Amino acid sequence: MAKGQFQNCIFILIGLFFSAVIKWLLPQLTHGNITGGFTGMLCGLAASFWFTNIAWLTFKTPIRQSDLDSVLEKYHYQQTEQGYYELQIAKYRRFKSQRIYISNDGNDITLEGPYNTLKRIINHLNK
Repeated sequence: MAKGQFQNCIFILIGLFFSAVIKWLLPQLTHGNITGGFTGMLCGLAASFWFTNIAWLTFKTPIRQSDLDSVLEKYHYQQTEQGYYELQIAKYRRFKSQRIYISNDGNDITLEGPYNTLKRIINHLNK
């Protein structure tokens, strides 16, 4: 099972678990608030999924590393000593799923990182 599929399964299982808790357990304790709790849970899971969903992007067309570096700098990413790119924000606000890893096998460049950032990189490079 691919890394993304595993993450999707975890999100679905967490959603089902919290749905069961909100649907059957909370009414016993609070006598209501099911709709608000369910809405809050779905919004929280959606935001978590959006910010932590990991994607892979492969460029088959020739692209210069300097162009890629300038786009990453535009989005406040900087290369670390370990070779990956990390956001330049306060350390307590960083998490591993924000990192971007670049691998170059000669013909193709592959990026691994957050889906929403890779989507912006594609849009910027296709202009």
